[in-house]
Amino acid sequence: MRKTEWRVWLAWLVIVSLVAFIMYRNDRSSRTGGDDTTGMEDIRLRVMAEELIGIKSLASLAGPAQPKNLVESQKRLVAQMEETLRTDVDRVHVAIIAGEVLDKHEALKRLDSIHSRETPGLAKDIESLRTIYSKGVAALDSQSQERLILRHDFFGRVALAHGVSANEEPRKSVEAAVVRATLMLGLMGLVFLLLIVGGVGFFIAAVILRAKGRIGRAYIPDPTARPVYLEAFALYFILFILGFGLLRRYFALMSLQWEWLALIIIPIVMLWLSWNGVSAEDRHTALGWHKGKGVLREAGAGIAGYLAGIVVMVVGFLVTYFLMKRTGISPQHPLVQMLQGSRWHVLGLYLLVSVFAPLMEETMFRGALFHHLRRRWGWAVSAPVVAIIFAAIHPQGWVAVPVLGSIALVLCALREWRGSLIAPMVAHACNNFIVLTLALAVLR
Repeated sequence: MRKTEWRVWLAWLVIVSLVAFIMYRNDRSSRTGGDDTTGMEDIRLRVMAEELIGIKSLASLAGPAQPKNLVESQKRLVAQMEETLRTDVDRVHVAIIAGEVLDKHEALKRLDSIHSRETPGLAKDIESLRTIYSKGVAALDSQSQERLILRHDFFGRVALAHGVSANEEPRKSVEAAVVRATLMLGLMGLVFLLLIVGGVGFFIAAVILRAKGRIGRAYIPDPTARPVYLEAFALYFILFILGFGLLRRYFALMSLQWEWLALIIIPIVMLWLSWNGVSAEDRHTALGWHKGKGVLREAGAGIAGYLAGIVVMVVGFLVTYFLMKRTGISPQHPLVQMLQGSRWHVLGLYLLVSVFAPLMEETMFRGALFHHLRRRWGWAVSAPVVAIIFAAIHPQGWVAVPVLGSIALVLCALREWRGSLIAPMVAHACNNFIVLTLALAVLR
């Protein structure tokens, strides 16, 4: 065994072990998440609820008598919501929406059908809701009202608005919020339609240009490169997942804004490469830390590549959606719990997902790890390996691996095409910006 080969095996052992640990932890969290855990199915439920209430609010502007076909449509949508319910908390939420868009008897009927108590305190919440729908909100003490809002957020506020006049709180703020959300969803739907149409156009153009030889590969593999870049990636894993993760847990640094402290890992990795005899020029070339054909041109390529990659991402999303339906597991992300706050807080989230994440993750995944794999393997092997590791360590859980992996494949393609990391960083930033904007539009 060559004297450096044991270091390669050790690095892979560290990487595989940490990936397995993270996947186990994420899977356990997705299966045992409590009341404060929000997944994609929870988001879908809330979106449908906002749509129902928004339609009712807009229809009420025409007069007190709602068209019969509108009522039937509302009943049909409520029935659709009930078809995919996973937990008793979901059933409680649908009961609240039924009480809002149909009548209190529909809410009470659904509450009476909930027999199990799979989450702590749910029985007390159901009793509070029964009080609202049988005696009115005024009959519920203030502590119970605050508890409903704390535990059920949007749905709790909807329940407390039952029977309240349109010009009084919380009815006024609830209806204003759902009308705004309904309009935002319509706007976002139009934007996504345009993105998909544009993405198909860019994808077809990319295929044609590639077939004509107009699109080449700027990235040049280095078969003679030492495995120090794999060691650097393993070092990043240890520092970020174990070192930084344990530090945050020990000092209870729960805010995502503490992630910025992890940027110190990049200079540590650079020092590691330097100590192993890698020159600054070689580091920058290997990691993609260079201007390519110019910053603006590379940024434009990143946007164009992201649009073309939407076709691939849609396929990944469809696979994830199929897995969700088959397994009943919903992808989750801690960011969903942090959408409320001041404008500065929201700005911090945008900077985190659109600056920190692309800088850190592209440097290590499409930089160090991709460069190590490409010294021996082609893109068709290197890119999927990078994509799987990238997707597996994200907190959404294993069912989200296809959609996250599809995004990673697009980013690997941009690295291969441009050589520089500017394009994949810009594409990564665009994707995260769009996802966060959608989440804020729906859930804030």
